[in-house]
Amino acid sequence: MFCLPHPNVIRHRTPLGVTLIEVMMSTMVVSLGILGLVALIPLGTHLTERGVRADRIASLGPRAFHEARARGVFNPNNWVTQTTTPSGEQALQFMTFRTDSRPSMLVRQPYLIDPTFFGGTAVHPSRRKFPYPETFARKDSSTTPDGYSDVNMTTTWNGTTKINGADATSSKLIQMWRLGLQRTPGTGLSLPQAKYAFQSNDDLAFERPEDGELAPFQRFYDRSGSSVRRQAMGEYSWMVMLVPETTETFECRGPSNNILSIAFENWLNPPINYNALNTGAGLDANARAQLQSIIDAKATDEYTAHVIIMRNRLGLIPDGDSTSTPVGEVDGEDTADPESLEYSNERVLRVTQFFSTGGYSTGEVTIFQEGGTLKQAEEQTLKISNGDWICLARRLPSRREQLATMAPFPPKSNTRYPRGDIYQWYKVVMVDDVEASGSNFTRRLTISGPDWPFVTTDADDIGSFSTIPTHAIIVDGVVGVYSKRVRLETQSPWSP
Repeated sequence: MFCLPHPNVIRHRTPLGVTLIEVMMSTMVVSLGILGLVALIPLGTHLTERGVRADRIASLGPRAFHEARARGVFNPNNWVTQTTTPSGEQALQFMTFRTDSRPSMLVRQPYLIDPTFFGGTAVHPSRRKFPYPETFARKDSSTTPDGYSDVNMTTTWNGTTKINGADATSSKLIQMWRLGLQRTPGTGLSLPQAKYAFQSNDDLAFERPEDGELAPFQRFYDRSGSSVRRQAMGEYSWMVMLVPETTETFECRGPSNNILSIAFENWLNPPINYNALNTGAGLDANARAQLQSIIDAKATDEYTAHVIIMRNRLGLIPDGDSTSTPVGEVDGEDTADPESLEYSNERVLRVTQFFSTGGYSTGEVTIFQEGGTLKQAEEQTLKISNGDWICLARRLPSRREQLATMAPFPPKSNTRYPRGDIYQWYKVVMVDDVEASGSNFTRRLTISGPDWPFVTTDADDIGSFSTIPTHAIIVDGVVGVYSKRVRLETQSPWSP
């Protein structure tokens, strides 16, 4: 059947091209996609570089530990002090003198082996301890910062933290001896020797020619025109901190009349110079015998070695007088000008709050600046970033021993026995903003690291309290810490 088309049929017109709007939309979509890909390039480069750096640091710790063992770092006979002895003090001695048949041992206290610090130039005696500042870092120029001794660690700023009890009058700072490594008896390593032994040589140095089409070439140290050794950037270096387990000093007392005064108790706190027993101020023969018997009984060669890895450190090491440097000098601090603390690559801060979850999970710590300004707190005193490391420390509260029935030992009802200092390193995984609290400033950090020792015994019968860290030590440039138990190379039958 033949049908004619309906005269009202609507015919659609076929477009002959695309509109300008469609072209612009397509261009925008393509541009956004390309920009997204371009943005991923620097992000990927940054993440790759961070991963390579983390891998290098992780591998550097064990290698630095084995390097230290091979070079005799764990042999106390190779340690040497590379500063002059201050006037009125005895030459440093850290090995015990035994009059019986037992071998000499290392005085039980923390040590820092840091030859790079002493290399190159003469280091002032005020810096022969770690950390070398003798005051809390703060920026209040109207007054002198507090020294971080017992007398300043009171309940006025922290209602739960005490060091040696309520009536402690100790004035010994929480520090340790900083020592070098000797190349010949009595002579420490020079800076080139220290860099060779305590600096990574894996980051080889290349020189790029002006002609960009030519490949970079390796740089060598020359001797008489001959290449003898490849040059390295020397980006990473390290030092070794040795920390013993704390001990119950009252278990090491002598057999009779071994009652310690507060002054003697303070003398037994680190850092201890064994030579001071011979001519120590106020030490009669009886006191000298008591102190020597305790030190000899506590001596040990079992330590925890912390290999502290730093990046680009050498240019930050000051060597001048840390107590009387003129204002504005970059060599160190001036007690009359607390703002000069910004030139210090080591600073000590108060810890006002601490929460540890244990088991190598994260915890929290709050660091404190007294006085100053918000800008100074953010850019100087409390300056710290994610990935940095912080050392938490405290002096354990002394133990009061009151057992009168332990014949033949006499009662020790008025004796307090020190137990040593704790130093532990933690990685900072998150940093909060600096908060103002009146005229002071605090910053809360989330940290990851080992369990903090839990002690609930005080010295003065004022009630038990949890032993939390009291000091935070920040060393600029620390990017990793490798810790391992080690037995030092002494005359002990168990020594390696």
